Amino acid sequence: MVTGECGTTMHQILRRRKVRKLRFVWAFMAMVALSLSACSALFTAWTWRQTRDLSQSLKTLQDRLEQVNTQRKAIVQLIMEKRDLLVGQRVKRDGGTGKGKNGHGKKVASQFEITKESVQKVGEDGLIKGWTDSEHLNMSKAVKYNADRGIFTVEKTGVYFLYCQVLFNENQSQLVKLDVAVVRGSQRLQRLQCMEGYGTTPAAGSHQFHFLKPCQVSGLLRLEKGVELKAITGPAFNLHITGKHYFGLFKVN
Repeated sequence: MVTGECGTTMHQILRRRKVRKLRFVWAFMAMVALSLSACSALFTAWTWRQTRDLSQSLKTLQDRLEQVNTQRKAIVQLIMEKRDLLVGQRVKRDGGTGKGKNGHGKKVASQFEITKESVQKVGEDGLIKGWTDSEHLNMSKAVKYNADRGIFTVEKTGVYFLYCQVLFNENQSQLVKLDVAVVRGSQRLQRLQCMEGYGTTPAAGSHQFHFLKPCQVSGLLRLEKGVELKAITGPAFNLHITGKHYFGLFKVN
């Protein structure tokens, strides 16, 4: 009888241990399930924030580019209207011949672009090259471009409205810059300068447009015949391959 009771007691002890082990296993599995649910919820919240930040970044970039283009178009329109007024006054002074001091009434302007096919890496001196002439302008050329040197030479003396826009693909620096320098030999005479700072965060930095950073300059300059124009940036900055890059000027007087 004692032996039988001992066997029954041992069996009950083993059964209790087995039940406790099963309870521990089920409790552990429940904790794992709760942890996975929490991780899933956190991942969903992080993904939603990423999407929201991406949308905000894209909208900000689009608004900025539209604002720059609108300002450039408005300035160009105002300058062209003023130039037409000056030309009309000059025609009256010249007795209705329609000719100015140069002996002709044809407008003087040039515009260049950097295309996907012509884009080049910025050199150690920071000079931006790869500009191609816009052939659709039916005007006298304001500048002559030397593709090997990447330098523009002014053809006629006068007052010009000059504009330049470059889009950078920059992921190393929060700052981009652009200078258009007027030089004669080794002497720098004038310059138009742009320096733009852009914030960057890990949440917003995962999409393809995050590193697209524009820089734009414009202004009125008096340029003498033979002076050279250079578009310059930092040697470590990269141009965006499919971006819109413009360099242009037209004579207003």
